[in-house]
Amino acid sequence: MDPVRSANQVACLRFLADSDEAQTVGVISAETGLSRPTVHAVLDDLLEAGLVVSTDPATVGPGRPARAFQFARETGLVAGVDLGPRGARAVICDLSGRRVGYTELQRDRRAGVSLIQRAIDAAAEQGAVDAGRLRAVGLALPGVIEANGHLRASLALPELVGVPIVETVSQDLGLPVAIDNDIKLAALAEQRGGAGRGYSDVVYLQIGHRLSVSIVLNGVIRQGRHRLAGELGAQRGMRWTRNAQRGQLIWTSHPSGEAVLSAAAAGDAAAQAEIADFCAQIAGRIATVLLVVDPEVVVVRGWLAQDSDALLRPLEAAVEKELLFPERPPFVASALGREAVVLGAVGTAFDQFSSDIYGIHGYPSPWSRITHDVERTST
Repeated sequence: MDPVRSANQVACLRFLADSDEAQTVGVISAETGLSRPTVHAVLDDLLEAGLVVSTDPATVGPGRPARAFQFARETGLVAGVDLGPRGARAVICDLSGRRVGYTELQRDRRAGVSLIQRAIDAAAEQGAVDAGRLRAVGLALPGVIEANGHLRASLALPELVGVPIVETVSQDLGLPVAIDNDIKLAALAEQRGGAGRGYSDVVYLQIGHRLSVSIVLNGVIRQGRHRLAGELGAQRGMRWTRNAQRGQLIWTSHPSGEAVLSAAAAGDAAAQAEIADFCAQIAGRIATVLLVVDPEVVVVRGWLAQDSDALLRPLEAAVEKELLFPERPPFVASALGREAVVLGAVGTAFDQFSSDIYGIHGYPSPWSRITHDVERTST
C-alpha cells in the first residue's frame, strides 16, 4: 500500500482511538492536519475495513446534518496468556488496548497446553465478549524460548519442554500466536507502560519464589544469540543466596518472602536483618549486570507493592557498595506487579501482528491503554 495513504489511515484512526465520542470530518481534519477530502477518503477505507462506524447524523448549526465517526474498538480482540506452574492468567483487550476480559485459573496435572484455551474462554466469558472476534494471541511461558517457538528448557514446566508450543496453540485456536519468556515480557511491559516508561534501557529484577533478570535495550527485549540473555541461573553452580535450593528462596525469620518483607516494613528487626543479608548476597550479581548493561533504571518487582521501600532501600545500598563509580541507575518498584507478564504477552501480540490485527500498516500498539489502571500487586 502507498505509505502516504497508510500514514493518513494511522493518523485518523489514532485520533479516533483517543476520542471517547464520535467525531465529524471537520474535527478530524482540524486535529490531524489532513484535508477534508483526504479524511473522507481515509474514512471510506476504514469503514470498509470495519475499523470505524458512522453514527447517526447530527445537525451542527444551519445546513445539512454532519456525520460523525467512531473507532469500532470491539470489532476485533487480542488476548494474552501467562501460563505458569500454578495456573494461567488471561487478559483480552479490544483494538484500542482497553481490557474487556480477565481471568485467573488454577492448574491441574492434566492441563498442559489445553489450559491456554480454557483461560481465554474464561476471560471472554467474564467480559461477556465473543472469543470468535480474536485476531491474535500472545503467550508467556517460564523458561528458555527458542526462536521457532519451542520451549527449550523450563524448571517450572518440564512436561512442555520440546513441545512445538506456537504451532500447537496456533492450530488449536486458528490464530497467530506470539510467544516469549515470562520475565522478558514483564520487563517489556514495564518499559513500555510501567515503571520503566520513558526509558530505553531497563533492567528488570523479579524477586519472588526465585530470582529472575531480564533486560530491555533501546526499547527491545535483549535476547542474545541463543536467547539466553539474563538467564543467570544457567551458570553451573550459580546460587543467588546461600539458602537457595534449586533456585527457590528459603526464609528463616518468617515462612515466606511476603511475610519477611511485610514484617521488615513494620519494623521487625529480625526481618530487616534478613532482608539486608539477602540484599548483600545478591548485590554482587546485580552489580555485574549493571556494569555490563549500564541501564537507565532498574525496575524491581518484589512481593508486596505497599512494602517495596523495605526492599529497595537496602538493595540500593548493597549494590552501591559493590560499585566504584558514583553513577548508578535508580531502583524503582514495579508499577504493573503480578499483571506485568500477561500484559507483556498481549502487548507483544499487538507488536508482532499489528498489520493482521488492524488491516493497515504501521498502526502502533496501544501500550499506554494496555497498562492503564492495573492492580499494583505482586506474587
